[in-house]
Formats: sequence, structure tokens, C-alpha cells
Amino acid sequence: MTKTLQIICVFIFSSCSLTNAQQNEQGDYIVLKTGETLYGSVSYINEKAVNRGFHKKIRLTNAKGKTKKYKRENITMFRVNGVNYQSFWLSQPRQSFPPSSLVNPRYNIDFRNGKLYFLKVISTGKLSHYELEWFDQGDSQLWSMTLLKKANDNYFIRANQGILGLKKKVLRRYFADCYELQQSIQNSEIKKVWQVVEAYNNNCN
Repeated sequence: MTKTLQIICVFIFSSCSLTNAQQNEQGDYIVLKTGETLYGSVSYINEKAVNRGFHKKIRLTNAKGKTKKYKRENITMFRVNGVNYQSFWLSQPRQSFPPSSLVNPRYNIDFRNGKLYFLKVISTGKLSHYELEWFDQGDSQLWSMTLLKKANDNYFIRANQGILGLKKKVLRRYFADCYELQQSIQNSEIKKVWQVVEAYNNNCN
């Protein structure tokens, strides 16, 4: 084999390897508790049921069309349609009385007594942004709420109340470490959750 032919072969092999790596990086996958990453088409919602809902076991279909089911508790994260989901065991502490919010805004990370959820990862940083999704019984509509978490916290807080906007009192208490952000929320200079996240990550220590 001539030197030129060897170079061409190496180039083709490298290009194929890079393409496969990019496809793996951009495609669906699940990550097991063992640390193993498995690539394929991921399904976590039962679209064929009369009322849509989450699969009890997450499905992974490989390139050969073979589907395998994995227990939710054995998965730490997965990606579906380019969106990442990360597992957390969450519980809510008892609401104070009188309640500080009509709906308890705090969700503790609780491996012992919590319930397993896969949170949609919107962004991560000093302040990370997630969404908790659920189906109401007998309802095929997928609902969601926005959760925020500081890097060193072992809990999330609910950031908004749907069409009613930000939970201002909750957020002002949560951002006691950033007076400027507190004032921006109070004065309605910031109205969206993504603006809260961006302001904290860029301007707060």
C-alpha cells in the first residue's frame, strides 16, 4: 500500500469515527446507575394508551430495531429528541402554618423517602433550571412546573405559578444572597424564569 493510499484510508476512517461520535453525542441515550451509556431511540411516554402516561419502564430501541425495557430506578438520566432528563428522588416538607404559599414551593432531594422523578434539564450553572412534568389521572395533557436549584442546595424551589407569573415572595426569600435580583423581581423588571436564571448566573456571587 502506497503512502498516499494509507493517508486516504486513515482520513476516511477518522471521518467515519467522528461522524459516529457526533451522532452518538446528538442522539437519544440512557445512562444506567452502573455508569454505562446506551444509545438508541428512547421512549418514556406511552403514546398508544387511551390516556397518555409515563411508561413504568423506559424503552430503548437500538439500531437493529430491538427494544429493551429498563426500570426507572436503574436509570440516572436519559436524552430523548435532544432533551436531557435527570433523575431525582423528591419529597415535600410539611407546609408551615399559616402557609407561606398556597402551594408548597420546596422539593427536597430525598433518596430515602422521596419519589422518583425525571426532571427536564433546561440549563445548568450556579443556578440550574429544570421542569417537572406529570399527567393528571385520566388526562392526556402533559403538565409541567418550573424548578430552580442553586449549585450547593439539596432542594429545589418552584419558581412560577403558571399563567400567574413568578412566585415573587418565594423567589425574594430564595435570593436573599442577591439584593439586586430581589429588587428586580419585586419591581417586575424581571418577569420570566429564564431571566431570573440569567441574572443570577451573570450578576450574583
